[in-house]
Amino acid sequence: MAKKKWGQNFLINHNVVAAIVQAADIQEGDSILEIGPGHGMLTRLLLEHNSLVTAVEVDPELCIKLRRQFEREDRFTLLESDVLEFTSNALVELVRTPAKVVANLPYNIATPLLIRLLSVRQAWQSLTLMVQLEVAERLCATVASGKSYGPLSLVGALGFEREIILIVPPDSFKPAPKVDSAVIHLTPRISGLTLDEEKSFLKWSRILFQQRRKILLNGIRQHFPKWFENSEDLLREKYQLRRPENLEYLEWLELFKVYLQNGNNDSN
Repeated sequence: MAKKKWGQNFLINHNVVAAIVQAADIQEGDSILEIGPGHGMLTRLLLEHNSLVTAVEVDPELCIKLRRQFEREDRFTLLESDVLEFTSNALVELVRTPAKVVANLPYNIATPLLIRLLSVRQAWQSLTLMVQLEVAERLCATVASGKSYGPLSLVGALGFEREIILIVPPDSFKPAPKVDSAVIHLTPRISGLTLDEEKSFLKWSRILFQQRRKILLNGIRQHFPKWFENSEDLLREKYQLRRPENLEYLEWLELFKVYLQNGNNDSN
């Protein structure tokens, strides 16, 4: 049974497990961080590819079973802990880097974990993750995606090349969730911003995305009045009646650079 406390739905479809490992391009000797190994189905296949697996599992009962299952496997390390209790840098220190993150993530930790991994993404060769389909769609969305496009899409675009590999139906899990899942593959990319600027960009864009269908200039005037005052002519010329939901990531990035030059003395 899944425990609602941890949002566990255990993967039981061998073909999906094989697809995850294939998408991650697991090679002999790869260093792997697996989050939420559950009953160890994915773990087993990772080890069969002769990788070094460090797994983080929060459920004490599952940890007992995993230790018993892999007690003779010297390439397996199990940490009984909540992965969200680790800082970004502490997560990197768990494994030999560069490493790959491969995981069937509990739905309730996917978004906060991705945001946490963002700041240390250069330590990871790739992240191959099972997440709720809605989260996958939001993370990989562009303007053309419609309502899926939002702040999480900018998180994804800022840090990663993104691809939805496979949509996974509920019957691939036990117990079956009420929604579809998806396997996503993320490859770290360089944004051109410093880490502090990235944090500022995500906070700033989230504020302006709050009223996604309203005129962008009105949001700027409301939340960043000094910036609006300093750059009103430029902003009106370039953005006129544009809405937050209509700006592609690169346009957001360009607008943010204008903000850094003329408006970052606002209090927000």
